[in-house]
Amino acid sequence: MDTGLTPDTEHRLLSLGQVFDGYAYAREVWHCQEEEVHPTLNKRLQHVQETGRLFLKPTDNLATNFYLHRMFHHWGWLPAAKSPEWYTMLYFYLHLYRVPLSSTQQFVSESDWLRRPKGSAEAAAAELRFALRR
Repeated sequence: MDTGLTPDTEHRLLSLGQVFDGYAYAREVWHCQEEEVHPTLNKRLQHVQETGRLFLKPTDNLATNFYLHRMFHHWGWLPAAKSPEWYTMLYFYLHLYRVPLSSTQQFVSESDWLRRPKGSAEAAAAELRFALRR
C-alpha cells in the first residue's frame, strides 16, 4: 500500500511498532489468557481510534501500537495513506517516538529502533507532521 511517506520514515514507523512485545505485555500486565490477547488489544486499538485518546501509561500505548503494526505486518504492508489506520499509526508514532526504551526493559526487544541513526526519529516525526498538514 502507498503510505505517501519516504522509505526511511516507513522504516522508523515499522521499527517503533516492533520494538515492544504487546502480546507478552497483555498476558503479563493485563493478565490476559492466550485467547483473550487479540480481542483485548483490538478493543484498545478501537478505543484509541474512536476517541482519539491515548492511555495514561506509555507501555499501554506501545502495546496497542504493536498490535496495529502486527495486523498490517501479517499482510506485508503499512496502512494506506489517509486511511483511519494510517492516521492512528502516525498518532502513535508522534506520541511514542521520544519514550525512552532500552533492551534491558521488560517487553522491549532488540530491534532497529534501538540502533537507529541519531536524528532519524526526529526526521521521521517532521515528515509525519508535514504529511498531516496536507
